[in-house]
Amino acid sequence: MMKPIPLSIIGLLAVTSSLLSADWPQWRGPDRNGVVRDSPVLPSELTEATAPQKVWELEGIPSDHYGGHGSLAVANGRVYLALVWHRDEPTDVRKIDRRVTSALGSRATHSIPPEIVEKMEHDRMNLSRRLRGAALDQYAREWVEQNLEPKAQLSLGNWVVSRFRKGKSAVPLSVFETLSGVSDRTFGSQEEMEAWVNQQDFDPAIKNLIIEAVPDTRLVANDVILVSDSATGKEIWRFEKPGLPTGRGSSSTPAVVDGKIYAALSEHLYCLDAETGKEVWQAELKGKKGPASSPLICDGKVILQENFLCAFDAESGDVIWKNEQVKGSNQSPAIWKNVVLCNSAKEFKGVDLKNGTTLWTVPGGGDGTPVVSGDVVVVSSRSEGKNLIAYRLSDQGPKQLWSRGFLSLRYGSSPIIYDGNVYYLGSQRHCCINLESGKMQWERQASSSISSPILADGKLLVYENRGGFLAMLQATPDDYTNLGRAKVGALRCASPALVGKDLFLRTKKSVVCYRFR
Repeated sequence: MMKPIPLSIIGLLAVTSSLLSADWPQWRGPDRNGVVRDSPVLPSELTEATAPQKVWELEGIPSDHYGGHGSLAVANGRVYLALVWHRDEPTDVRKIDRRVTSALGSRATHSIPPEIVEKMEHDRMNLSRRLRGAALDQYAREWVEQNLEPKAQLSLGNWVVSRFRKGKSAVPLSVFETLSGVSDRTFGSQEEMEAWVNQQDFDPAIKNLIIEAVPDTRLVANDVILVSDSATGKEIWRFEKPGLPTGRGSSSTPAVVDGKIYAALSEHLYCLDAETGKEVWQAELKGKKGPASSPLICDGKVILQENFLCAFDAESGDVIWKNEQVKGSNQSPAIWKNVVLCNSAKEFKGVDLKNGTTLWTVPGGGDGTPVVSGDVVVVSSRSEGKNLIAYRLSDQGPKQLWSRGFLSLRYGSSPIIYDGNVYYLGSQRHCCINLESGKMQWERQASSSISSPILADGKLLVYENRGGFLAMLQATPDDYTNLGRAKVGALRCASPALVGKDLFLRTKKSVVCYRFR
């Protein structure tokens, strides 16, 4: 059985006093920590016989570049999803924008020294004709290991290998530099765009690749809040307004509090009546359009990171304060007493809930949400050598207890604190660390990356293999105990929600409810 909620969480419970314990009404659950309150008994292991069974599926819902990676909120028998719903429309105008250059193979190479980039291009253009198939792959992999630093190998190694595979047919990096110069230009027609391409000193084959890569459509988008019955999946109501195409970055999870739903979409933060979908107010987002940050409702305020930290009045939508020292829009804030805890872009900051003043700044910075247990907070971070940090909080500020460093491409997963231990299931590893001492209890390489796990019945539920499977682990420091996994085909960057024995998750094209037997 799960242990009682610590008295130290009382401050957070006061913030979300109207949230039903059986619900999952916001990002990371009722206490914003990934832990299921009043957890049901789950199977002792996941097998073919005990795996959760699909109850319903609501199809036709886009994700990624067309619908982001926002997670689900579940409250009062309803499932809430907020997304910027993109679609393609035919158009006469043409743009050679980032979407086009990315499709052609462009990547930022600032993490590779210029002389190594030059060597890569020279070696690619002078490959032996005998290098083909497996021999070419082996050569490219060895080239990456010999020439790139470990961090660059993680971020760009596969891209470098792909350029060697393409050989002379890969688009030269100098071409991408030229294309970036017209990324903001709108060509009036296909003919105008082709004329510009043909005027450039590109190889004819490269010219054809560029022309074929430019779409004859343009992205348009609507801000959508979709509400369905948690028992049947049947749509109850849908709120929809014209929005701004903001791409996959729009990945905010809504919050359902006191009969209202708060959702950050492309250009506005919305407050709707959760029962009817009627708009109560909307507030313009002045920072990052389409943030991934999920709103925190606290003390009559809606707190959101939109490349600065902003507090809106929960009743009117008026801006109460903003703090421009807190950068980043992927991160979601947490709360300790009257301090808003913010994983800013490059630091970890504490901000006064009442007036928005920065109280302190310490090492940290990343996309993960801070997690609090009593007076200790743990935060995942992109900081070199400090990718998981524990601080003891006090009215005088935080004091570091310990930190852990590990090399990974992503550090976006949020940790879980349970029974005196920290569980971090992300960055291609599963590990358990003693909360007070920082002692590593166990660590394993694993195929879990961005999605944040949840904990119920003393068990950890986490996506593996890019969301293809849901794994179940025993939350114990004694040993790494894998209790099996079930195939679910989830959207890998979103996180699941558990209400009773019903597991709610997004896939690439749907919302699905699974039920534990």
